[in-house]
Amino acid sequence: MAIIGAQELLRGGMDRAVELMALAANTAMKFGKSKIRMAAIGPEEFQDIAGYCEGLAEISPLFDRDGRSFVDLAESDARALLLGAKRKSVYNFDCGACGFRTCKELNQAEMVESIINGPCCHFVVYDVHMAANAAACAAYYLGLHCRVFQTIGAAAPACEFIEDVDFCIGVAVSYEPQDPFFDRHKYWSDEEWAERFAREFPSFTRRFMGATED
Repeated sequence: MAIIGAQELLRGGMDRAVELMALAANTAMKFGKSKIRMAAIGPEEFQDIAGYCEGLAEISPLFDRDGRSFVDLAESDARALLLGAKRKSVYNFDCGACGFRTCKELNQAEMVESIINGPCCHFVVYDVHMAANAAACAAYYLGLHCRVFQTIGAAAPACEFIEDVDFCIGVAVSYEPQDPFFDRHKYWSDEEWAERFAREFPSFTRRFMGATED
């Protein structure tokens, strides 16, 4: 057989790994009628997502921080599996967890457009997150560095990388020798991070992504 160089081996293995992550996500435990949508992105898309996050930097330090890290991920040939779904219920459990008495009332409610469009059926949200967990587990057993990102999930639909979803989550993976996902505080000093986070999150009453209110 022809000799295959290290970089070609790594890139080919990464593409196959994301395919296996998608298989794991597809077969993950769900509530029977799941309509999860999937897509995969690479370095070029990470650059676009970084630009989207940069546009939100003034209102959210989390987008600012992650946007900077996505530039690094693009340069390191990272990938991400996107998982998303529509917000409405397909189950008719009438559980009330969404805040509405029946699934019919939820489905008839006006959509609130935000970083995550809502209100959402909790069981649909569970389905997407269980699929993400399965994909992350597959990545772990394949020896890849992995992190689940809400910021990727917020940016991907806006960048039109995944279609027909109201909410999304991204499972990012890397084959770099050193894990790139848990050193994102390097973009600021401890003092800068403490100041920005205190300004953005003075209490735990704000939504996770943040929205500074002067």
